[in-house]
Amino acid sequence: MANEIISGETILVDTNIWHYAYFEPDVEEYKEIHKTAKKFLDEKLDDDFCLIAISLYQIGEIIELFRKTNIDKEIRLHLIESFKEEKFILHNFTQDIINESLNKSTNSNIHVYDYFVVLPVKDIIDKIYSADDHLQHEDFKSICEVINPLKPWILREGRKPKKQL
Repeated sequence: MANEIISGETILVDTNIWHYAYFEPDVEEYKEIHKTAKKFLDEKLDDDFCLIAISLYQIGEIIELFRKTNIDKEIRLHLIESFKEEKFILHNFTQDIINESLNKSTNSNIHVYDYFVVLPVKDIIDKIYSADDHLQHEDFKSICEVINPLKPWILREGRKPKKQL
């Protein structure tokens, strides 16, 4: 990256936003989500006062979702390289994070993968950006503010996007 990042805030951008920013659906109704996600992500990537925290687990989740939805291999490889830039703060997840994730997942009945995305970076993020209704749970909102930049759209893995009334 040409410009040095000046830290203002550190955010987490959930996998569903990454996916819709790169994936343009065939269904006309859902193209709005793509445009909104792309605009949002581009703004955050261009913002010199914003760092993006991402767990190594989430990088794998993003790349696998891109593979399953046939996003071009070159785009996937470029994205992996971009995560090495100073814009991103990469965190691994430890056995303690795995244990905490499993415990919280068991209690909330939210799949463990959402915890694997958030908990490794919980101590450094100021905001979570997600359109996943699971991340509106108190487990996540107690970490920091959770904002849906795709509102009124709600997304959940394995389900069709829907508009919240």
